[in-house]
Amino acid sequence: MGVDLGGRRVLVTGASSGIGAEVCRAVVRSGGAVAMMARRQERLEGLHHELGDRAIAVPCDVTDLDALEVAVADAAAGLGGLDGVVTVAGKMMVGSVSTGTPQLWRDLFELNLLAPLATVRFAADHFATGVRRDVVLVGSAAALTALPGTAIYSASKRGLQAAVDTLRLELATEGINVSHVMPGMFETEGLTLEGLVIDGEVPPNDFPFFAGEATPADPAVLADIIAFVMSLPDGVCINELVVRPTTQYNP
Repeated sequence: MGVDLGGRRVLVTGASSGIGAEVCRAVVRSGGAVAMMARRQERLEGLHHELGDRAIAVPCDVTDLDALEVAVADAAAGLGGLDGVVTVAGKMMVGSVSTGTPQLWRDLFELNLLAPLATVRFAADHFATGVRRDVVLVGSAAALTALPGTAIYSASKRGLQAAVDTLRLELATEGINVSHVMPGMFETEGLTLEGLVIDGEVPPNDFPFFAGEATPADPAVLADIIAFVMSLPDGVCINELVVRPTTQYNP
């Protein structure tokens, strides 16, 4: 089956790097147009230069809900409407509950749980009618697997899983497809010291992450899978999808 997103107009959050940037590339490569949303405007401008006129930059901090509502409206206006949204923006945190910082936990929940749902809320107002419409929320396999030191991060992602389960029921009557993609370990900024939030003490963890000397996978592969999910024939949807490198053990 080929991936054809010709004529589709997709909003992508977290678009300045990693999985989000690769989803933008996959949408344009598959014939669609994309509104790229992230905080780092210079990164978005570089991606626009790479992808051309079917990729527009929409700078926004998705945790600023007033700004987010305006930015989503700007994205819809720039593309002439929306029929897809992919929420990727998020952050990884490690540390123990007993030594952590509740204020940082709240910030993480605003980014990983509240912002994706708010993005869908605002984007749905701009969805076209009479065409396939997709809501894709990118979570994490950490929602499924308990590991020492990931309680807050996993809680934010498991909360997203619960919300998506209900969102699917709410949007089914509108014929809107809802997909929850839970990646394992892919090469992103969130796996680097610069992109990782360390909050309090990190508990000892001897859980194996990979078999042998394997490493995280290329996020471009995951982006192609997300594009495929949005390219299915109307009337059918992959609601939940876990994607891991073959050699990944945990999470």
